[in-house]
Amino acid sequence: MSNAVDLKIFHPYKVDGLKRIGNKNDGGYIVHLPSLQQVDCLLNYGVGYNVAFEKEFHKLTNAPVYAFDPTMKKLKYFVAGIKQGEYFITAKQVVKLMLWLAQENSLEKHGIHFIEEGLSDKNTEDFKTLDYHLLKYNLRDKNIFLKIDIEGAEYDIIRHESFYNNLKNVMQLIFEFHFLDKRLPEISDLISKLEPTHSLVHIHGNNNGGTFSYNGKNVPDIVEAVFLHNSFLPVKKLSSADYPVEGLDYPCNWRRKDIPLNFFK
Repeated sequence: MSNAVDLKIFHPYKVDGLKRIGNKNDGGYIVHLPSLQQVDCLLNYGVGYNVAFEKEFHKLTNAPVYAFDPTMKKLKYFVAGIKQGEYFITAKQVVKLMLWLAQENSLEKHGIHFIEEGLSDKNTEDFKTLDYHLLKYNLRDKNIFLKIDIEGAEYDIIRHESFYNNLKNVMQLIFEFHFLDKRLPEISDLISKLEPTHSLVHIHGNNNGGTFSYNGKNVPDIVEAVFLHNSFLPVKKLSSADYPVEGLDYPCNWRRKDIPLNFFK
């Protein structure tokens, strides 16, 4: 890694009112409950056939959900998996698609608008910029909850200044970061760029990935990071909690133990 990273930048700040919504395992995320009352909508990039989080979000807020994913129904993505020899994974995806199609027509009653587009740093047939979606759905002046889990493509997004220009009305931002062993400097840069407007308030290691050693610390390959708008943090004090936090965090993969996080201390 070319640039040394101070891992302390991953230390969350203390905030009251955190709550888990969605599934207990994979598909569940930590949110700041008090600020949800000021959120006008959820933009979720990377649905992956699981809308437990979206359903509970709508139940708590009565706010609309825009759920984006271009990969779930289009044949070319299944063909690509087969060409790469991912036969078992592709078969599982087909089963998930069948289950998804059975429930898709009922999503509207949960306030969920499913859109077969993804997030990118430029506009293509299947992927659009955040700026494009904010304009298309008339969301520029709305208070937004933004959730991004796009399997490594997040790094194309966060290196562009235009992404940060659209965050002033984002009350909460959840990122799932992948490939930390190769991408630590980019994530550190993101946290620094967010600092004037947003603070890291929760972090969890996704145990579907492994860990690696960095400066003698054990770091997960995949982390879920929750950022909160600074207007909800009148005083910024680092959290003294042990991570994962009991009662909030659960293993994404219930068959494996959760990953203890102390690499930022």
